Amino acid sequence: MTEFLDFNFSTTDEIVKTLAQRLKALRVQNEIAQADMAERMGVSRSTLNTLENTGKGSVTSWIKLVQCLGQEAQLQPLFKPLITSIADMAKQQQPARQRVTRKRLRPGVKP
Repeated sequence: MTEFLDFNFSTTDEIVKTLAQRLKALRVQNEIAQADMAERMGVSRSTLNTLENTGKGSVTSWIKLVQCLGQEAQLQPLFKPLITSIADMAKQQQPARQRVTRKRLRPGVKP
């Protein structure tokens, strides 16, 4: 059984390990051998093993695993713009900024 973890009160390492365990559980539930999943992902079995057991891996490897397990829809809410007002909606319609504005020092003020 997959453990419940409240991400609001967890460390980064705890979250990563829990997500890795959940993805491993999905792979096992779907009866996909680790070697077969690694081949589908285009990574070595040791890369997948490290990902599943420690949670350490590239973002690309994580996304490949999520896609191979058919769970990409779970990622969608992470990148959905949060709109709480009409002003937010108007901001979403504006072209995306390419850079962050630099802080400017006022004369005579030390950083």
